Amino acid sequence: MESQIDVISRKVAKQNVFVPFTTEQNAQSLADNLPGGELFRAKNIHESKFRKLLIALALEIGHIEGLIEILVDDYYPWVTELLLENWEQTLGIPDKCFKTKNETLLQRRKQIIAKLALMNIITRQQFIDLAAFFGFTVEISGGAVHSIFPLTFPIIFSESAKAARFTMIVKFIGEPNPNVFPYTFPIKFIGDPSDFIRCLFTRLKPAYCAIKFLYFETS
Repeated sequence: MESQIDVISRKVAKQNVFVPFTTEQNAQSLADNLPGGELFRAKNIHESKFRKLLIALALEIGHIEGLIEILVDDYYPWVTELLLENWEQTLGIPDKCFKTKNETLLQRRKQIIAKLALMNIITRQQFIDLAAFFGFTVEISGGAVHSIFPLTFPIIFSESAKAARFTMIVKFIGEPNPNVFPYTFPIKFIGDPSDFIRCLFTRLKPAYCAIKFLYFETS
């Protein structure tokens, strides 16, 4: 199944907004901008030395236009390759949450887009959408839901009713809890994929809120 970013990349790839001129087109453009009259008559005579000079200049113009085409095609974060590191340096990636080492091209592009447009979040749905953008399904509720009758399981104990009200409960759906026994043998020592979202949520949550994470594996 195509991800959201794959769909966008495919659409952008079809929109080539800058097409360089051919050498002949650039040469003719130079000729058309020169004065007329007998002095410049050779500008349209293809075997003349003057026309060959225009063609030589047109080759250099074509080289610059080729670089512009690369810049235009590669500029957008969802298709960038050549400018990937430039985007990351501009946005301060890597940092505490965003990594570049051993990350796929798709993940690095998503991190750039997230830092550009998805980090100014305050609502519950915006947190859910951010997780979904990176391929995680989460449910978010307030801690008070787990502290009143009838109790919602699993029961989450808070220091007080006030603390419960200002606790953000994040439930990962379909993700194994990385911190519990029994382990499945042979043990595979790999990083916890959900650690990335936990880091983002902890960083983006309101300062007055605590945050707790739960895991629900689907059968």
